[in-house]
Amino acid sequence: MVGFSQVLGLVLGLCLMLALLLLLALHVPFLYGFEVSVPVTGVLWLCVTLATCFSLRARCFGILLLISISLKEGRNLLITAGTTAIVFLNIQNSLRNLRGLAKSLLCTMEEKLLDVDVSPLSNYIQLLKCVASQLMQAIKEKPNVFGRYYTSFTLTPTVHSQNFKDKIAEAERTLNKTTENVLVAIDTASSVAKIVSPALGILLLFVFTALYLRRFRSDREHNIFITRNFLKYDEEQRLLGKPSVFPLSRKESERYIMVPSARFTRREAKTMLKFSFPIVTHSMTWMFFIGVDALLFGFLTVSFFASCPFLLGQKEILVAGVGFNEDQKVYNFSYDVFIFEKKCLPAPELWLYKSLMPLSGILALLVLLVVVSSKLDQLRVLVSEQFFADVAEERIAALHAKILSRRSKWKVQTIQPKTQHEENSMKFVFS
Repeated sequence: MVGFSQVLGLVLGLCLMLALLLLLALHVPFLYGFEVSVPVTGVLWLCVTLATCFSLRARCFGILLLISISLKEGRNLLITAGTTAIVFLNIQNSLRNLRGLAKSLLCTMEEKLLDVDVSPLSNYIQLLKCVASQLMQAIKEKPNVFGRYYTSFTLTPTVHSQNFKDKIAEAERTLNKTTENVLVAIDTASSVAKIVSPALGILLLFVFTALYLRRFRSDREHNIFITRNFLKYDEEQRLLGKPSVFPLSRKESERYIMVPSARFTRREAKTMLKFSFPIVTHSMTWMFFIGVDALLFGFLTVSFFASCPFLLGQKEILVAGVGFNEDQKVYNFSYDVFIFEKKCLPAPELWLYKSLMPLSGILALLVLLVVVSSKLDQLRVLVSEQFFADVAEERIAALHAKILSRRSKWKVQTIQPKTQHEENSMKFVFS
């Protein structure tokens, strides 16, 4: 009765956890409402409960799947959270700063149009009038030198700036349209990734878990795990007077893994590297976008504020009047032009602190999952042995025989050279 209650509690707890994970998956990444996610979760929970109540393999498969989901899906959810933080904070902040820069350039061009209409053109008009007046005065004052001429000077300035204004308006419309398209593309890609990634990840976990169970039940030659049941089996063999494998040699201790064990082996290091590969790639991508955001902010801040204003044509343009024997008169028609107008300067923002704080917590949790993932194979072996005791005994016997066979081959290889040396020595003595 106790065994049945334990099995029933295990089944109900397992099904409840799987149902909660499915409900969260349907509601958060897939964005389904509760009117869809709750009925689907209820039907699948009923099917899984019936299957696990009447099938030992289904119970083992469910626990192994839950272990894998808790690690890999936890990793994927944390990576998704970090990517979402980068997209909604740093990337959008960079796009916002670039958009502000483009608007600043357009605003500056509009202001430059007013400067062209007013400041430089008026100075040029005054310069031409000054030259004309000097020439007319010189001709009138020196008739014996220049002769008698009738002088008339009229100047009619005209500025055609409508085409320039139209191009600026078109550039602003193109800028707004491009920004909207980029933001829509980013939102679409994020939505598709949120939907496809969890579904594909869960499907692959189902396939890999089924393949592991098949390999555990059929493959007995590649077992390298020494469990407590193996220790009991070896002790029984020793009490029966049969060969025992303990204590293990140094090479055997490196080749075989004690379960459970806190020591990290080479195989577990490979598992950690394989598990952490997506974490490393996404972290590098995060750092890249954070760096781009910080560099863009620094460029805008230093270029527009620390070095403002920029002056064009600091050398004065001097026009000397025609004075001949008189003192020369100097007129100054120089003017200053700011490359970037003060009223058009952008206001860049840096949301570095907003993204680094959550990313630090996410990376800490990911490192913890990487350490736990190294012991995933040990957890799988322990769970599988609890459900398939007969298969576990066959695997233990096969591993015990394999260790003894390797030792016997090693002893034969080490004894043969010694025997050959003794035969050569005896031949030398009796010859």
